[in-house]
Amino acid sequence: MLRTRLIAGRTSGLILSAVFASIFTLAGQAEVVLEPLRVDPLRPAPVTLRVPSDYLTKDAALHHHGLPQPLVVTRGDVVNDPVSQRIVRAFERERRPPESGTLAGVWISYFVIAYIFLAYLRVFTGGRGGLLRTQAGLLVLVGATCLAAKLLLLFTGLSPFILPLATVPLWAALYFNRGTAAASGLVIALVCASFLDFEMPVVVVYLAMTLGVAVFFYDRKHSTHMLVAGTAAGLFAALALISVALSSGDAIDVIGDLAELHGSILLSTIAGGMISGVLAVLFQRVATAALGVVTRGKLQELTDVDHPLLRKMSRDAPGSWQHARAMANLAEGAAAAIGADALLTRVGAYYHDLGKTIQPKYYIENLVAGEPSPHADLEPDVSADAIMAHVVEGVRILREGGIPEPVVEFAYTHHGTSVIEYFWHKCLEAGNPKNLSDAAFRYPGMRPRTRETAILMLIDAIEAAARSVEEPTREKFEGVVQRVTNVKLRQGQLDESGLSLEDLRVLQSTLIDTLCNAYHNRIKYPWQDRDDEGDPQLPVPGVATERDVAQERSSEST
Repeated sequence: MLRTRLIAGRTSGLILSAVFASIFTLAGQAEVVLEPLRVDPLRPAPVTLRVPSDYLTKDAALHHHGLPQPLVVTRGDVVNDPVSQRIVRAFERERRPPESGTLAGVWISYFVIAYIFLAYLRVFTGGRGGLLRTQAGLLVLVGATCLAAKLLLLFTGLSPFILPLATVPLWAALYFNRGTAAASGLVIALVCASFLDFEMPVVVVYLAMTLGVAVFFYDRKHSTHMLVAGTAAGLFAALALISVALSSGDAIDVIGDLAELHGSILLSTIAGGMISGVLAVLFQRVATAALGVVTRGKLQELTDVDHPLLRKMSRDAPGSWQHARAMANLAEGAAAAIGADALLTRVGAYYHDLGKTIQPKYYIENLVAGEPSPHADLEPDVSADAIMAHVVEGVRILREGGIPEPVVEFAYTHHGTSVIEYFWHKCLEAGNPKNLSDAAFRYPGMRPRTRETAILMLIDAIEAAARSVEEPTREKFEGVVQRVTNVKLRQGQLDESGLSLEDLRVLQSTLIDTLCNAYHNRIKYPWQDRDDEGDPQLPVPGVATERDVAQERSSEST
């Protein structure tokens, strides 16, 4: 049985959300539940304590150049101020031990946040967001970011504004889309803000930074653009902080804050965005491993036609290899036209038919002129099994060859779950003696769940049909493209692909133009006309060096 990528559902969403909520309920309340982490103002603090600014009395309120500040007792410090000692004791006494209702409320909040996030991925981000690997990977990265933030808040005195919370949204924007980036950023912002009692300045900065990268990141071809997007998001967050403080009547003294350098809140906010970009670039391998995606560098390596698997295909199934190369050119242009990943689509086109190297003569493109087809002596269902085998065998070869799963995905989605109509109709014409259903003639694959794999499915059928068009005209190519697209839509093969109606319109227009340019009529050479008419051939020009040509031209000019 062909093993494809697992699809997430409501049950997996409930399980993942429950695990996420349980972990962060414990992490968020750790310093409250564990008595050894209680802060005694007369002893070195075991962890950093941050008393919210709204808890402080008017006399004890702290401000930083106009912005209200929490009372911070850094890990290892002893509180000497009597007023601060009373505040610390009162704060620790009131929140310990946490009530069961409080813990239940916290757990439910985290559960709802995680479940809505996963449901959004499943419903609104196209087919890829519905893959279990994508959901679990993103939730792990989001959770790791929040846990790291919690540890930094507990065991360091770093400003909460400097936390690099935009790293995962940058990865999501790079490997998926802006919607996924915004959703993951929203979860990180809400969870991390809960660690600081949702203080308004913190909430504003976290939301502006994590959502800002979804706006400012637009160059997926160059991963280093994450540095630019992170810095821009940090600047945007700092501006948002100034605006919110001004609107609440606590205007920030920008010049005075920036002059402090080390203690500057605005500089810390900008640095948080910059650090996010740096971490996103440095730890891309972590992201690719967690999300099951492939880097552009690896894709570039796979485009090398000297790759052992591609050499195997060109040697064992040369006709299929030429078909794959033609598809790659069409698919890359089509993907670029709708803003999909053109490089991934080209690589997928190269490798999708590798299974045809097992029994290449079963496929018409590998037969030489006049060579009989082995299907002439086979029953329709046996022929269908032989044809369908190239999907299963291709996946096996690719996985054994260490090809990344996003590329393998093209092998088991380029026919989806469609029926091999030729042999199914042949079976019906013969009276269906075995009383088979169309299930016996369906490919054992998976419907495309990305725009890139859907493009390849369409072009696989369109390119093959376009080759059989006699006296090619634009009208004939329009008919081919529209019929193939309509059939795939009617069969439901594109339901999970994430292609919009606008995408389909642009794809059809682009493919028609490309086919017209590729198969346009050409002027015959004189020797071709003489062949057609049976006339004697014209003489073949002789050999001439560059010196001979120069001498002939000089003699003609004189």
